[in-house]
Amino acid sequence: MSQIIERGYINIMNPIYSAPPIGIEKDNFNNRFMTRTSDTISASAPDVIFETVHPDDEEQNFIFTFINPNTYYSQAFRSTDSTNPATYEELHYHDYFELVYVISGTMFQRIETERHLYTAGSLCLLNCFISHQEEFSTDFRALFLRLSSPFIRSILEDMSNFYFSVEQKCRNQLIEQYFEINVSKPGQGVLIRKEYIDFIPNEDLPEIKLYMYDLFDSLVKQLVHPEIGSTYNVKRILIQILVELSDSTHYRIVPLNIGTDQEIHIFEKIRAQIEIQHGRISRQDLEDALSYSGSYLNRIVKKYTGYSIKQFALAVSLNDAVDMLQHSDMTIDEICSSLGFSNLTYFYSAFQRKYGTTPKKYRENFRNSLDI
Repeated sequence: MSQIIERGYINIMNPIYSAPPIGIEKDNFNNRFMTRTSDTISASAPDVIFETVHPDDEEQNFIFTFINPNTYYSQAFRSTDSTNPATYEELHYHDYFELVYVISGTMFQRIETERHLYTAGSLCLLNCFISHQEEFSTDFRALFLRLSSPFIRSILEDMSNFYFSVEQKCRNQLIEQYFEINVSKPGQGVLIRKEYIDFIPNEDLPEIKLYMYDLFDSLVKQLVHPEIGSTYNVKRILIQILVELSDSTHYRIVPLNIGTDQEIHIFEKIRAQIEIQHGRISRQDLEDALSYSGSYLNRIVKKYTGYSIKQFALAVSLNDAVDMLQHSDMTIDEICSSLGFSNLTYFYSAFQRKYGTTPKKYRENFRNSLDI
């Protein structure tokens, strides 16, 4: 059985539903998709994104669906729509783990400097802050499961307190070790390790694909129609997914690492300097502070973010501006001055390029979303 007949909750996510987004805000810098506001109680819960891509279909060229405990949002894009996500080409990264599951078709994905082909039933587990971008040149349907560090920490804690011997058998396996190494601890800076794992299903065991499909279908059901106990069911299903992926007789497991510990250490220092200064720091300032050439530092930043130092620093500044717009009553002028922008016009222009709206309108939209 090479193809799975889609059914259940994964299948009903394919049509277009009209549902208003709830509590939506833009993600932090270099994040393309929306998420819940950080004020909601389920801020660490997983998100699910469906992408359905039909390059030759002009009317339903790209179908995007986003689900989490606070939000349901779905939209179809024509091939000619200027906002069609299929126009995205630049690599992006985010501050959460992402498990990519190809439901049907074939999908190319660029990860840092590599290009991978994922067929139906294949999965990829991406670490935080690793640059990647799926390509939209082929027909495919994929699910993207976004997992925050707090959520992963809670999963690891649950796994360390299993009651039964059958559960203990899944302890100390590859994926659990992967998370323990890479998840950030409370009060600890974000770890930057360029690591990801590919999972290729054993084609001699076709029931494997069906089982994984059913697990994801059950997960989506809990998010779409929650009931008492759904919080624990979501965790249970995710643990079952991770245990299944750890079975080397079911999946060919390919762990990959990009970069060195020394580079990671240098990048952490660069990022700390930029964040301390709210992004208002020059390449020369970084040279003086870190005693490395500007060109070398720029290569490190480019490798780990996809940005030049100047672009990355500006992204940090704008991210801080968003935080102030959301959580303070400072005027736009005061925010601009606080972040070290001497040119208000430049600030407005940079903000609008990144977020597609003015700072004033962004604040209005954010506050309106809290009232929904």
